[in-house]
Amino acid sequence: MSRVVRWLALVAAAGTLAGCTRIVGPVRTAEDYELKAASTADAVLSGVRTAELVVDAADRGRAFASYVAVALDDAEGDASGAAATFASLQPPGPSSDQLRDELDALTSEATDALATLRITARRGDLDQLAAQAEPLADIADRLAAFSEQHG
Repeated sequence: MSRVVRWLALVAAAGTLAGCTRIVGPVRTAEDYELKAASTADAVLSGVRTAELVVDAADRGRAFASYVAVALDDAEGDASGAAATFASLQPPGPSSDQLRDELDALTSEATDALATLRITARRGDLDQLAAQAEPLADIADRLAAFSEQHG
């Protein structure tokens, strides 16, 4: 197994584990809610970064189409799961509504981009992935900034 494939497998596994950390329990304060928002941004960011690595490997001809499709499906599933878990939390007060809206917009953009990549990979159009993945860098930067600001 080549080093690149092993590296991608490790990154995909880390992304899967990051996606498994669910945010549970009541949110009693705005501060707790903000920390949960930052944690969610980190989990979604993990999925985005995984997708970037997978697309890079595919673009360089270093990954099989079936691996690319499964890895992108996992990245999307992890990101979507984290976003859905956060969306199910009740904001503790009106002051948290704006934070919820901001994160919802970011996670929606990320999961939409990941879904597009997954669909493309499943269709076997690996030559189109790099162009479709271009927005991921900006999305990742904004997720990281959100996490840093609120974490």
